Amino acid sequence: MQLYGNFASHYVARVALYAQLQGLTLRPEMPPEGIKSAGYLALNPMGKMPLLVDDDVAIAESEVICAYLEDLRPGLALPGTPATRARARTLSRVFDVYAAPAANVLFRAMGPGTRDDAAIAAAMQDLGNAFGYLEHFLAAPYAAGEQPSLADCTLLPAFAILKQTAFPMFKVPDPTLGAGKLGRWWAFVTADVRLGAFLREYDAAVAAFLRSLG
Repeated sequence: MQLYGNFASHYVARVALYAQLQGLTLRPEMPPEGIKSAGYLALNPMGKMPLLVDDDVAIAESEVICAYLEDLRPGLALPGTPATRARARTLSRVFDVYAAPAANVLFRAMGPGTRDDAAIAAAMQDLGNAFGYLEHFLAAPYAAGEQPSLADCTLLPAFAILKQTAFPMFKVPDPTLGAGKLGRWWAFVTADVRLGAFLREYDAAVAAFLRSLG
């Protein structure tokens, strides 16, 4: 199997971490001619990452790839009850639907161009709301309960990249530094041997990517 994408992307990192929890090693690589090349678009016409190629099967979208990996090795990364698996998928979905679009507005505002203060303010409000939704659904000590899951694979790299970008640049309050559920979750997972090691590697990849942007 080959995972395509830039490891600094939290979507790509989500899959890499999920695979690791499944006992698999998937080292993401960018396609030689890029994600907009004809060869890549023949596999994924959306021209986005990540993409998993397994023999003659090409699978797009991070959550779908994680579900595929779970189907290949059922019970290894999500051995809990149907309720805990539903919680994990809910937390991942809440981030993607409610937090990610707002975060993307802030990411784009970091680049050159006309600054839209109204759009930034709305995105910050939406991001705060999304963090409230995550607080509601979060369990302990891992995001969905007693074991790491898709939720941790989604939230860990997502908050890591926010901590290096939108949080400091736009002075967005960081909920992982507070006394709420997200704060307690962050303290626990960053101290976890596997997740903490992954976070250090990911932080380094994000820092290198940001430096490459100048």
